[in-house]
Amino acid sequence: MRVLMALFMLVPALAPQVAQAQAAKEESKATTERVYNSEESAAMAAAVRKKAEAAERARDARLRRATRGICIGC
Repeated sequence: MRVLMALFMLVPALAPQVAQAQAAKEESKATTERVYNSEESAAMAAAVRKKAEAAERARDARLRRATRGICIGC
């Protein structure tokens, strides 16, 4: 009896999550079917590389600013 009661309480709570998971699965399937040509692929790779390099420069600058006052030389 308690198992049935728990089942009846959990099913309405889990139903929306299952529907969202199925929708996300269908959406991801639709986005992976896109085929890129070599120019588009190279442009996307260059954009990602440029963004990563900018983030690395920003991290380096923050590190230099943070350690500038600590190091007094040997």
